[in-house]
Amino acid sequence: MKRIIKLIIKLLTLLIILTSLIYLYSKYINPVGFIVKERTLYNNKLPKNFDGLKVVQISDIHYKTTIKKDDLIKIINQINLTKPDIVFLTGDLLDKSVKYKPKDIETITEQLQKIDTTIDKYYITGDNDYNNKDFETIMTNSNFVNLNDTYQVIHKDKETILISGLSTNKNKNKDKLNSTIDYLNNNQLYSILVLHEPDTIKKIEYNKFNLILAGHSLGGQIKLPFIGGIIKKEGSKKYSNEHYNLKQTELFISNGLGNETIEYRFLNKPSFNLFRLRHK
Repeated sequence: MKRIIKLIIKLLTLLIILTSLIYLYSKYINPVGFIVKERTLYNNKLPKNFDGLKVVQISDIHYKTTIKKDDLIKIINQINLTKPDIVFLTGDLLDKSVKYKPKDIETITEQLQKIDTTIDKYYITGDNDYNNKDFETIMTNSNFVNLNDTYQVIHKDKETILISGLSTNKNKNKDKLNSTIDYLNNNQLYSILVLHEPDTIKKIEYNKFNLILAGHSLGGQIKLPFIGGIIKKEGSKKYSNEHYNLKQTELFISNGLGNETIEYRFLNKPSFNLFRLRHK
């Protein structure tokens, strides 16, 4: 009997130690810093003149949750080191639980202004950004192009590609992508769509796009081996992992840079995506 009690005590002690280590790792180690997830994507529909195009996707910064001024500075510096052609911000720059001061707005704007691209930098709204005047002020003053529910055709030596954006699900306009789809029906172009909530693709003609970039899910935030992310937010219940191959369309979902609701990450390092697009 004494042996059984000692064994139980040892197991409980081990469990407490393990739980404490997981807690400390999830709160103080895993959410700190960030990595760059670099991928090379091949597609024969990409015009040859755009071969090697570098696209950076940043998402879900949720500024002043786990991302503070020094973190943002490091992120912007790293983005510029990649020498991107295009930068997409796919929503949730801000966090609805945070009350931002004028100094915060100034800091974010100053840093985003420093992002350097050869083509341009674009944004769409996330659910935390929607109807937020601070967000709109930051985007305007940091020279980001509004891609919500519209598109741009980018030209390079008589060849073209299309980039388009879809605003957050909080915007209930049902005809948000009509003009984009109409254009693609009449012009066969390599096309990129950026949106916030990845499950939105179930409601659109996503096969019109070759590449779709989304955010929102934070990769499930808490990941378990062989299971993946376990926090399924509304808008990313079906699509929450990093990559889905949907026939001729590839969907990539950012793990994000900040945290929402809880300040924990497990086996899920904050990151931004760098895509090198190649003509196959």
